[in-house]
Amino acid sequence: MNKKTNVRYLTELALLMALELVMYFTPLGMLPLPGQYASLLTVPVAVGAMLLGPLAGTVLGFLFGALSFWKALQTGILIGAGVSIPAILVLTICTRTLMGFLTGLIFKLIDRIDKTNTIDCFIGGLLAPVLNTILYMTVYVIILLNNELLQNVGFRRIGLSGSGAILPEGMEIDLGSVGKGFAADLISGMLTEGGVKSALINLGGNVQTLGLKPNGSLW
Repeated sequence: MNKKTNVRYLTELALLMALELVMYFTPLGMLPLPGQYASLLTVPVAVGAMLLGPLAGTVLGFLFGALSFWKALQTGILIGAGVSIPAILVLTICTRTLMGFLTGLIFKLIDRIDKTNTIDCFIGGLLAPVLNTILYMTVYVIILLNNELLQNVGFRRIGLSGSGAILPEGMEIDLGSVGKGFAADLISGMLTEGGVKSALINLGGNVQTLGLKPNGSLW
């Protein structure tokens, strides 16, 4: 690679990295669908992997993964579920980096066979989102299966002994929702005794209705 080619390569790679950042921080990276959004952040990775090769795909995939890692830390959902920082790093950065590399490598191999440059482009465009889903979900399932917090989830793990319950070590029963429901029933009963015909009771997400709306329609 001569100096001129090297400058062009780096320029195109920088533009794709900038595009990835713009798509991440703006609505351009999300495609609205009925009831959900589809991420378009694999597009710059796929384009770079096909046009510039596996190395560029690796760099762009790493950038995509780093942004995902940062978002995971911001939301705190995975950390709240007991997933460790190293596991989140593998789930976000490693999977996306590998996705970019494999996309470029597989496209390069197919390109040697397909002389028409039609099938390889079609397959290359599908590789990034498909590989991203497969790699991410595979690692995600492995993490969940080895998550200590999830080992004690499920009512089937609760044993009964006479009038008591036997819980595995580390397992707890949260009766918060039961308490809210019971409180809502008491409030509803009190309102009924007081002659209230219509009410909406909301106890931090536990909602209970009484009668019909004031206009006579259903809640």
